[in-house]
Amino acid sequence: MQNWVMIVDFILIAGMSLLFLLVVFLLKSNTGLSKKLLSVFFINSIFFLLYYYAYLHKSRPLGGIAIAFGSGSGFLLGPFLLFYIRSLIEPAEKIIKPLLLHLTVFFIYWVTISLPASLSMSAGLFKEYHAQYVQIADYINLVENTYFLVYIVLSYYLVKSIRNAREQTYSFIEGSNLLWISYLIIGLLIIVVVDSLFSVYELIFPMIPWNIGTVIAFALIVLYCFLGYNGMFQAHILLPQFLAEENPAPVSKTITEKKQKKERSVKQLDSFTDEEIAVLKIKLNELLVNKKPYLNDTLSLSEMADDLAITDKKLSELLNQHLSTNFYNFINKYRVAEVKEKLAQAEYRKYTLLSIAYDCGFQSKTSFNRVFKQKTGMSPSKYRDSLAK
Repeated sequence: MQNWVMIVDFILIAGMSLLFLLVVFLLKSNTGLSKKLLSVFFINSIFFLLYYYAYLHKSRPLGGIAIAFGSGSGFLLGPFLLFYIRSLIEPAEKIIKPLLLHLTVFFIYWVTISLPASLSMSAGLFKEYHAQYVQIADYINLVENTYFLVYIVLSYYLVKSIRNAREQTYSFIEGSNLLWISYLIIGLLIIVVVDSLFSVYELIFPMIPWNIGTVIAFALIVLYCFLGYNGMFQAHILLPQFLAEENPAPVSKTITEKKQKKERSVKQLDSFTDEEIAVLKIKLNELLVNKKPYLNDTLSLSEMADDLAITDKKLSELLNQHLSTNFYNFINKYRVAEVKEKLAQAEYRKYTLLSIAYDCGFQSKTSFNRVFKQKTGMSPSKYRDSLAK
């Protein structure tokens, strides 16, 4: 048992130290609002881990401090998760006030529960309060986790919306596809569900001797190391103005507003006749055949719209509504076709697949393999081998 206590003690201290270093780095980097929002995750988690350290060493003063600043994590981190993602695509002035509004529940929780419970444990004030708090802690935890789950779902749909918007605009998305945030959201979802199951267990069965929440604390250390590593290098994501307006955070639009925007979007090309749309398609095809703009690995929607002498919004609508695709898939279809054409020529047999992929507009081996298999049903190497038979 003593060895187990020492191991837990070491992990908690190491976790708090690592999180503290991440906070110092983020606050000193001074690289924008998103990094500051990210630091709140680590600050809160330091106190969350401190609670279990205090529990392990039976320290009431440390426990009181931990409750004051680490309790109610779901009410705090739910809004911060959503608005951290929003801060990657929106300016700071559009983030602060809405975030404070979404933190209303946390502020109420802190005044009515966290602060009195903290003073009861550490200073002996409200002596009966902490004992009563312990009796209903599992119920509160379930409410908190439910609240957090709502924001996890909203965050998931926001990431999905951003990724869709990127595919509408760029022929390359690997550097800003927010895949790591998707993994983070899945990890948080699993932790919240498991934590809720622990609370349900403690409500039904007798409490076990060791604090079952320590498992959650360990899981958070691993997940936040992942968050810290990726979050420090996540850059701001640029979207064209018309897409930024059509893809705001899901919490900022009502169902009616969504419906109205969709109806307006469908009508954007109504001013064009069928003949004019046909002419646009011909011009687009001629551009692709003659100039091969898709060979440019940084090709964007606006650049191609300039070549066609139309707005990027109209080009996006042409692709979406009349060609049933988005810019990312449309351009990569031509890149794959170009790769296949080169692989069929004897003069390219001496070149590596990756060099051919770069020549055809792909930016990385990972994106090339994934897109090629998606379009052809087989890997590039298997496709090349099939040509040799």
